Amino acid sequence: MVQVEGPVRRTAPRVAVAAAILAGVGAAAILLRGRLRPPVEFLPRPVVFVTDIVKSEDGYDLANPSIKGTFVKGLKGRDWAAVAASLTDDFRARFPGPGDGREVPDGAIGLREYRDAAFAETDRAGFVKVLQEHVESWSAVERTTWRPFEFLFDPSGKSAFASIHFQVAGVRPDGTRADLNGIIRAGMVSDDGKAWKLRRVEWVEGCREDGKRAPWADVTEACGLTFNESEEIRKLRQEMINDRGVVNLGGLTVCDWNGDGFWDVLATRVNDKADLFLNDGKGGFVRGESPAKSGAEVGFSFLRVDLDNDGVDELVDSQVLEYEGNKAYLGIYTQKDGQWVLHPRALSAKLAPGIRGVAPHGIVPADIDGDGFLDLFFCNYSQAESNGKSFNRVAAYDGMDNWLFMNHGALNFTEESDERGITGTQFTYVSKFWDFDGDGDLDLFETNDFGPNHLWVNDGHARFKDAKDHLFDADSNYTMGMTIADWDNTGEWTVYISNMYSHAGNRIVPLSKEISPEMKRLGMVLAQGNQMYERHGGVWTEDAVGRGTNWADWAWGCVFFDADNDTDKDLFVANGYTTNSDPKAPDF
Repeated sequence: MVQVEGPVRRTAPRVAVAAAILAGVGAAAILLRGRLRPPVEFLPRPVVFVTDIVKSEDGYDLANPSIKGTFVKGLKGRDWAAVAASLTDDFRARFPGPGDGREVPDGAIGLREYRDAAFAETDRAGFVKVLQEHVESWSAVERTTWRPFEFLFDPSGKSAFASIHFQVAGVRPDGTRADLNGIIRAGMVSDDGKAWKLRRVEWVEGCREDGKRAPWADVTEACGLTFNESEEIRKLRQEMINDRGVVNLGGLTVCDWNGDGFWDVLATRVNDKADLFLNDGKGGFVRGESPAKSGAEVGFSFLRVDLDNDGVDELVDSQVLEYEGNKAYLGIYTQKDGQWVLHPRALSAKLAPGIRGVAPHGIVPADIDGDGFLDLFFCNYSQAESNGKSFNRVAAYDGMDNWLFMNHGALNFTEESDERGITGTQFTYVSKFWDFDGDGDLDLFETNDFGPNHLWVNDGHARFKDAKDHLFDADSNYTMGMTIADWDNTGEWTVYISNMYSHAGNRIVPLSKEISPEMKRLGMVLAQGNQMYERHGGVWTEDAVGRGTNWADWAWGCVFFDADNDTDKDLFVANGYTTNSDPKAPDF
C-alpha cells in the first residue's frame, strides 16, 4: 500500500519567511556554500557588500529579473544574439564544454561530472559558442533555471556577486533528453542600477546528463486514470489556485483491490470523494465502486490491510467521522458478500477539551508489541485551533497529538500513544516504524512540519522514549516525506527526508548581524532543504549537501527505488506546489 498526502501550508513573502527563521528557534544559511571551491582571483567574492536585508533584496529584485529577461530568456530561445547582448564587452567565463570533465560510467545515462577542474577561460564569443555546443543537438530547450542562493550587493548599486543554481535542459529528435545543471558564480554590473549584464561567469560544480533511452512518458489521460470533471469545474479550481487557494488535497492508496493480480488505485479528495480505478490488465483503468458513500467519509488517505488475521483485508479511514464530548471516532470498513461495510466507531481516541477538526494525514501499520496483530499509528497534522496566535513557523507546538491504536484482535483497538510514551502536539506528516538500533523491535521515526523530528526508541516492551540527543531529533525541519533504504548495497541504512529548500533564506540569513552564530547555523539548516542521514560504522552523519541531494525546492514525497534496473537504488523526490495560469505571476 502507498499513501501520499499533502498538508495545507501557507506561504509568506520571502523577507517575512526569513524574518520568521531569524526570530525562531533556529536559523542557518545553506551549507551548500561549504561545497564551493575557494574563490580564485578570476571571480573573487566581495569583501564589502550591503548587509541590510531589505536593501540587498531590493537590489536582487532589480538585478535578477534583468538577467533572466536577457541572458536566460535568450538561452531558452537559443537566441544567441540576445545571449551575447546580455554580456559585457569585457566578459570572461570559465565554463565546461560538453567533452570536459570526467565521464561517469552508467548504463542508462551518459554522465559527465564537471568539478574540481580549472576550465579554460573564454571571452564573450567563446562562452556563447560553448553554450551552443551544449544544446546544438537538441530539438528544443525546454527548461532553464537561474536561482541565486547567494547575492552580495555592492553599496554603489552598480555591481553584484551571486552563487546560482543553473540548469538548461531539452529534448533531442529521437525523444531522449539532455540536462546540464550545476552551481555557477556570476559577477554582474549595471550602468543605471536597472539594466544589468553579466561580466563574469564561473562554473563551480555540476554535471551533464544525456539520456540513452526514451524518457518516462505521461500516460495518465491515455490510461483513464483521471477524475471526471467538467471544464467549468477545472476553471473554478484554477481560479482558486490563482487566488492562492489550496485545492485537491488528498492521497492515493495503491493495492490489488479485486485480487486479479494487477495494481489498482483509490484516489481521494478530502471531504469530497474517493474514486476507485481498477486496472484492466491491458494498460488502462476502469471505474469501480467506491467504498465511501459520501464526501463526509473521505479523509486524506485510506489504508487497506488485514487487521484481524482472517485473510481478508479491512479498510481504515483517516477521516474523523464523529465527535462526541471528549472523544473522536474513526471508521473501519469490512467486507461482506463483496461489499464494504463501514463501522463508524471502530476506533476512538480521547481529546483534550475543545479539540475538534483533527486532520490525520497518514496511517502507519506495524506490530509493535509482537502479538501478531498490526497496530495503527495515525500521523495527525493539525486541529481546528492550529496555526493560531502561538504558531511559530520554526518551532510550532500547536498541531495535534498523534494516535497509536493497539490491536487486541477481533478489530478491538485502544488508543495508547501517551501511555506508551509517544507524546507532543506537533504537525506530523509522515512516520515510519523500523528497527533503528537492530535490537529486534520496531522503533518509530516521527517527522514534522514546522519543528524538530523525533526518534522514538522501543524499549522491547512496546514503550517508547524520545532519543532527544540523536541527530534525527536535532534542529527544526519542514519535513514532508521520508524514505529508508540501503541505497548503495553496503548493508547500512540511509534515511532521507524531504523538507523545503529556500533560495531566499540562503541569501538572507547570512547577511543578518543581529543573530548569534548558532542561530545562523540553525537558520541555514532550515534553508538547506532535504536531509540525508547515513550510518557509517555505527555513526550517523547528515550528508545531503555532500551527496548533492539537498536541493529539491518545495519537496513533498520521496522514495528510494531502482529506476534503471542496475541493482542499486535511485532517489525520486516530488516537488512543486501550484501553478498560476498567468506565466508571469509567481507560483507557490
